[in-house]
This record gives sequence, structure tokens and C-alpha cells, in this order.
Amino acid sequence: MHPLPTLNYDILHLLMSFSSKREVCNIMATCKTLHREGAKFLLHDVTLQDERDIRSFTQFIAADPYRRIRYWRTLILTCGSVNPDTALLFRVLLEFAGPFLGLKYLRLHEPDDLLGSDLALIQAFSRIPHISMLHFSTPGALSFDLLQRMSGCVHTAILDCERSRAVHPLEESNPILALRALRNTLVEISGYGVKANTTSDLCAGVVFPHVRKLRLETSDAIDSAAYARAFPNLAVLYFSCRYSIHGGIDEEERAELTVHRERNRTLLRERGGWSLLESYNGSPIDLWALGLDATVERLRLFMGPMHDGQQTIVSGVFEELMRDIRVKHIHLDVWMARAAHDTLTALSRTCRELNHLGLYVVFNPKELLTDVTAMLDALVEYAGCSSLQSLDVSLQCMDIIPSPLEDDAGMSPVTLSPGECVRILDLETLAARIHSRAPSLRNISLDLWIKSEEVQTLHRGDEIPSPEQWEWA
Repeated sequence: MHPLPTLNYDILHLLMSFSSKREVCNIMATCKTLHREGAKFLLHDVTLQDERDIRSFTQFIAADPYRRIRYWRTLILTCGSVNPDTALLFRVLLEFAGPFLGLKYLRLHEPDDLLGSDLALIQAFSRIPHISMLHFSTPGALSFDLLQRMSGCVHTAILDCERSRAVHPLEESNPILALRALRNTLVEISGYGVKANTTSDLCAGVVFPHVRKLRLETSDAIDSAAYARAFPNLAVLYFSCRYSIHGGIDEEERAELTVHRERNRTLLRERGGWSLLESYNGSPIDLWALGLDATVERLRLFMGPMHDGQQTIVSGVFEELMRDIRVKHIHLDVWMARAAHDTLTALSRTCRELNHLGLYVVFNPKELLTDVTAMLDALVEYAGCSSLQSLDVSLQCMDIIPSPLEDDAGMSPVTLSPGECVRILDLETLAARIHSRAPSLRNISLDLWIKSEEVQTLHRGDEIPSPEQWEWA
């Protein structure tokens, strides 16, 4: 007699993914195998939104505790404050399960509300031995107390303080201070809306030897030397502060940041800093203010819309930044043709040894065609004077580019049709112009988009480095 065929577990879990939790529970009642695999599926992604969820989940674990605790991989808590009985029930579960837990992801949303329901929950959470990714959303004083008590192994930590109830970021939210208890296990840190710098002596001498990726979004510029001392082996840095929000600065703000930048440069020379980074991401203003003198494998910059005065300042800042660092690959996300033109002109003066240039330009519907053609001329010029091995350009029109008719003639700007726009920005013509100036440049990718629709594309040569490969993991 032939044995009954067995169902592949991956297919079984796929079938369960199309079922409701109630249906999965009914499936579990049919046989031992499905009873076990159903529990694995349900415990792979656990979200508790209210007291009823906590009670139901606790009962589910209690039905087969030793086995189901081992299947428990993810916990997302968004329930806020709960009554003392529910808090006690959940604390007992954590105290029992803690020694056996190995969570891939733990997220606590506004955790102070839950922790305030039973302060002993702080100790219960702190004893979880292994968490791959720990995510605190809108943490408060109790949350930072919990972080200081944690003694397990955490690889990735995310502090999201952007929606904090405090008027200003709490001193404890500075990542060096907040995460110092986990400094020997962390490899990646992200901080949003955190305190940029702290004068606390508690940060002195704190070193995160294994952190390779650091993402900081703060309200103020940071002291680069303090972060370089705390994260000596950093490879990937993403930094942005309030100046990135509106894309540019005025002369007064630039003068203020210049003082900060010079202080950073002085302290980095005295104390040492990052001399080599694999990836460096942010706006020109933010990265310029850090004052680094380093070799960078991949640089990604973001330039938002700005008026003429801001654009002049940002262009100067970008040129100074490019004189400070040595770059092999650059990807630029730029709003407005004029900004792209000024950026390419600055690159021609400061950085002709690039291996790869990626340029994504979003045209402002109100800018003149003359600005667009000047940008294309600057692109062709840079390709001819540099040592590029690959070029990736994406031109994106939010609307159709207006024609160069001036109001001086008593006429309003005339809107070009999509066909006329494609003719003016023809990629074959652009590629031919680039080839005539840079015949050794074989790897080219050009794309033209109008109103979110790709209307023309051209790819020649080998595979072009994709900006997605540079994204923050």
C-alpha cells in the first residue's frame, strides 16, 4: 500500500496566509501536523492591539507553552495602557517565556503607557535573551529605563521619537546614551527625532565596536567627533537634520552652520574620525556640516525644491563638500533642472575621477525649457571631461515643460504636448551627444518619464549599478 503523499510545509503556510486566524484555528483541529504547523504560522507575526488580544494570546500560548514559545518570532504591541489584571497576566507570560524567547522583531508603540500599567513589565522585557530587531515608537522615560536594563543580545535598534509628546527631544533619546547597555551586540542603529548631542558624562567612553550602520534624523547638527568616537567602525552613515526639511538655508543659517562645521573639522583632526565609508547619505547641507575628510565608496545626495537664493547657497555648499571627500560612485536625487545644472558644473570643477554617476532629476512644471537644455548641456560636458565608466540618468516631468515664450511679449507660457516634450528631451539624441564627447563611456542607462509614465528608455552596455543597491536596509 502506497503511503499518503505529504504536503510541503511552505505550501501549507502559503495556503494558511489566505485564511483568517479563525480559519487557521479550525484547520489546527483536524490533525496533529496541522495543529503544530498552524501554531507556527500564527506565532510568526503576533500583533496585540488591546486587552482582549493580550488575554486571547496568553491563553493560546498556555495551551501548549513549551512548544509554542519556541515558535514565537514577532511581537508588535500597540495596546497602550491596560488594567492591572491584564498587565499582570502578560507579565507572568513574559517571565515564564523570557528564558526561551528568540524574537526576530519586537516593536513597542508608545511603550510608556503599557509599562506604566505594571512597572514590573520593565524587568520582564529586559530579560528577553535575544532580539534581532528592537523598535521603540514614541518612547518616554520608562522606555529608556527599560533600555538601560536590557542585558540580552540585540542586533538592530530603532528609536522613533518623531511623534514624542515632549516639546523637545529628551536627553535620554540620544542613541549613544539610550543604547549604551546594548553596545556590545548592536550592529545597526536608526534614530528618528532623537536628541542630537548630549553633555552627559554618561556618554564619555561609550563605544559601539560592532555598529556598521547608523541612521540619524535629528533637529540639530551633530558633533561629528563624538559620534566617530562612539562608532569607530562605521561603514554606512545616513544623516539628516532640520535643514533637509525645506531643502535649503539662508545666509544667517549658513553662517551658523559654518561655525559648527569648522568646529567639527578641528575636533576630527585632533581626535581622529571616519576616514573610509562604504556609503554616505543625506542632503549636501547636512553632510557638509559634518566636516568629514574621508574616502567614500558610494555617496547619495537629496536636493529638494528651493528658491534661487537657497540654490546659490546649496551649490556652494555642495562644491565645498566635494572638495572634502573622495568619491567613487555618486547618486543624486535632484528637484529642478537648475539645481542639477549647478551640481554638474560643480562636479566638473571638483570630481572628475568618478566611476559612476546616477542622476535622477524631477523637473519643476514652472521652470523654463532653457534651464532644462542648459542642464543637458552640463551633463554632456561632464561626461566628456570625467573618467566615468557608467552613467544612469532618469528625467521625470511632473507636468509638461512649458515652452520658452516670455511674458514680455504679452503672452502666457505655452504648454508643450507630450510628443513635443519627448522630441526635445529625446534620449537617442542625448546618448549620441554623450558618445561624441565620451566615446569610451560604454555603459549608459537613460529614462524619460512624463506624469509617472515611462515614455522612452535607452540602455547600452553592461548592467548599471542600481540605486536600490545603496538603499538603507
